[in-house]
This record gives sequence, structure tokens and C-alpha cells, in this order.
Amino acid sequence: MRLLLLAFTIFITASAFSAEKLPDRYLVQYGSADAPVKIVQYYSLTCPHCVALFRKQFKQIKEEFIQTEQIHWIFHPVPMDLQTVQAMDCFSNLSEKEREIFLEAILEELAIDRPSFTAHLMQKGMEVLKKPIPDLQEKSYLSETDAFTDAFNFLKQNEDLNAVPAVEINGVFLRGEIPNIAFIEQILFERGESK
Repeated sequence: MRLLLLAFTIFITASAFSAEKLPDRYLVQYGSADAPVKIVQYYSLTCPHCVALFRKQFKQIKEEFIQTEQIHWIFHPVPMDLQTVQAMDCFSNLSEKEREIFLEAILEELAIDRPSFTAHLMQKGMEVLKKPIPDLQEKSYLSETDAFTDAFNFLKQNEDLNAVPAVEINGVFLRGEIPNIAFIEQILFERGESK
């Protein structure tokens, strides 16, 4: 019954997905690109479901599915809020490994309802990584960045991306889905990929 329900949910919520992703400099990727299942989690730093998934399950997801090369995971920002655009500006100055460290630290500590605190955390994180952005909280600075332009262009291309949570599994876009452990296990089971 659960399998039938998941298949029905995928059929109902899946849509043709032709939007271009943001450039790699804004993405945080985990695992082997050769993994049979590719998950893109579209997130915002103001999405409580996205933050909760990271805080409660992502460590286990990494251990059970990413490190065992069952899935390749990409955190893809949906820059519908100032904090996510600020994070994108930070990401664009970081290496791939530094983006992982930065995102994990921010998601552990941010306060969704306190944007200035989150921006302060990002500034401190960039200082620790020796790549400070002193004007990160200045809208005049941010509006002149590539991150701001890329965020604007990304959001105007497809209205499906104006809401989170959302996930893409091997190219199939699912709005409103959260890729938690039970969801991932079901996807792997259906594909015959469970270990």
C-alpha cells in the first residue's frame, strides 16, 4: 500500500522540469556523481522543513546513503529570501569543501526568525574561513553581486521553484516533498538499489 501511495504521489506531484539550475559555485554537493540516485534538495534558509531535515536526519543520510555511494546529494538554494541570497554570495567565494563546512555550520546554528543573526553567523563563518565579506548585510552591496543577479534570473524562469520544500530525484521534480530517510529508502527500494 505504501509503495502504491508513493507512486501515486510521484505521479501527481511530478512535473516536467526544464529550469536551469544555478551555477555550481552556489551548490553544495555530497557523494559520488556516479551514484545511481541523484537527489537535489531545493532549500531556503527560511524553510523550517529544510532546516529540520538537515538538523534531524542529514548526518544519518550521509552515513547510510551518501558514503555508501547509493545517492549523490545536492543542496540547491532557492533564493526567495535575503538570507539565502547572502549565503549564495558567500558560497561563490568558497571552494567545494568550504561550502560544505559553511552550510553545515550555518544550518546548525541559524535562527529562521532572526535574519540579522543568520547574516551575522555567515559573516563570522567567512571570517573563520579567511574570506571576510564585511558588507554582507548591506542591501546596496548585495544588489550589485553576481549572486543577486543569478538569484533573480533563477526565480523568474520557473514558478515551481518559488516554493520549498521541493526535491528532484533523477530529473523528476517533486514539489512539497522532503527527502527524509523513509522517502529515500522507498526510492532505493523501488529502484532495486537498497543495500
